[in-house]
Amino acid sequence: MMLKAHGGVRRKVGMRGLVFCGLLLVALGCEDGTTEPDDEPLTMEEAVALFEGMRAIHQDTTSAILHASEDTTVVACPVGGRVLVTGSASESVAGDTLRLETDFTAAPASCQFSQGGHQFTTDGDPGVREQTVVVIVGLFDHVGVEGTVAGRLDWQLDGRSGSCGMDLELTAEPDLSGNEPGVGGTLSGTLCDHDVELEIESVSRPGN
Repeated sequence: MMLKAHGGVRRKVGMRGLVFCGLLLVALGCEDGTTEPDDEPLTMEEAVALFEGMRAIHQDTTSAILHASEDTTVVACPVGGRVLVTGSASESVAGDTLRLETDFTAAPASCQFSQGGHQFTTDGDPGVREQTVVVIVGLFDHVGVEGTVAGRLDWQLDGRSGSCGMDLELTAEPDLSGNEPGVGGTLSGTLCDHDVELEIESVSRPGN
């Protein structure tokens, strides 16, 4: 049995015809695999709110603790979800010098919170690592502080989503004016692709 094309006439389509058809399909939006536009990234103000909101959760002593062990704490987020905080704190003495070190990683899981008028949902694997070293010589004759904050969080906000990387360095000075000595300072570097300089009121281990 012989099959014939409708109308009984068949034509060959040359290279120019194929190129024209391809361009026409692109113009009409009929091609396969259309590309969706990228989500809008976080503004500077939104990025700072994201960072401050996450940091406040795992450093808030009033946050509900879902689980705790020697080196792991699971903290409930204000609206929903949780944050897994793992790490350690140690101190050592050599002569008249005291050295305090903290090394913690916070990994949120569907963690929801409000900060600065924004409602965030965050996830992180492995999350954000914060390291701090405090060196005290004598009776506070000298206090040296250094630290870093580095990692990445996935975020959702107002129907947008994306990933926020951070690489911050701590510059700090001791504050001995109050009843409880503390350390305040500045975190500077990159946050969600923005150059930032963030003032912090205290440097302490999560949960303190």
